[in-house]
Amino acid sequence: MIIPHSRPLIDAEDIRAVSDVLASGHVSEGEKVREFEAQIARFVGTRYGVAVCSGTAAIHAALVGLHIGIGDEVIVPSFVCAGPYMAVLHAGAIPKIVDVDTCDYNLSVATVKSGISSKTKGIILPHMFGNPADLDELLELGVPIIEDCAQALGSRYKDRRTGSFGRLSACSFYATKMITTGEGGMILTNDSEIYNSVLEIREYDKKSLTAIRYNYKMSDIQAALGISQLRKLRSFIERRKKIAAIYNERFSKIDVSLPPIASHKDPVFYRYVVKVGRLAHIQRVIKKNGVICERPIWEPLHRSFREIKCPNSDYLYDHSLSIPLYPSLSDEEVERVAKTVESACSPNA
Repeated sequence: MIIPHSRPLIDAEDIRAVSDVLASGHVSEGEKVREFEAQIARFVGTRYGVAVCSGTAAIHAALVGLHIGIGDEVIVPSFVCAGPYMAVLHAGAIPKIVDVDTCDYNLSVATVKSGISSKTKGIILPHMFGNPADLDELLELGVPIIEDCAQALGSRYKDRRTGSFGRLSACSFYATKMITTGEGGMILTNDSEIYNSVLEIREYDKKSLTAIRYNYKMSDIQAALGISQLRKLRSFIERRKKIAAIYNERFSKIDVSLPPIASHKDPVFYRYVVKVGRLAHIQRVIKKNGVICERPIWEPLHRSFREIKCPNSDYLYDHSLSIPLYPSLSDEEVERVAKTVESACSPNA
């Protein structure tokens, strides 16, 4: 049986929560959405939450909340999915693609400074694979930060949850994220003015036509699933950490570079990414044995533009392997994954 790279964990409690909303007859945006917003905001440690239809919509709404638009530049890392880049385009602004740090795949002061100009109005800061970026140094730059917590819900930086540091933060609840609503996202902030701005543009119905608004609403069906999933997030994180500890112990004996863990950071191991030589060969060998390991992103953003050079992202793309790690992995599957990776990384494989 094939062990996939990722899969959601949906249980009877989740199904019952969704069924209850369906049975109620109120399936669009309503009280469940309000409840979900309040719970996520409380969990992360912000005053406000605004639920939307996707993580990309959350980043776009955050940019609008900061009044970022035509002529403005927003820094985005190359080593990330296309969502942040597309969100900047949706806002009418210019995405400024910069490189990442080879140690932890995150933006750093050094990589960000290369892209800052007089037009820079924001930084989209993903906490890649659930490992927090170095927030203190980046906040000192004085540029508004949108924390992208799509992969990092529940992680901590210096005993404070990520998502509570930037002017705003954006979450994703896609199928295989830390918790899921199928599709969905949320904007979090402590700023009442920004909150009201984002809330105002989330939907257009029964409002004047003097401003652009969107249909970014989340349904009560999705929110009910999110509330149920959030109850289990701590156990999800503990399971992820347990599996990561097993992998760390097993893979420390083979020729791979393990994920870095700084003492002031508490990652959630959304992905378990190692650096290897012979990436394509190792990936093929592992797949032949029924385990799916992937490159952690489809392709660095800068590769679509010849004039942009991001050598660190190129290196990481050519050497990074994402190994299955998610709460629904059984102990037997974890053992099989570990053995398969160990075998594939041996010199004679």
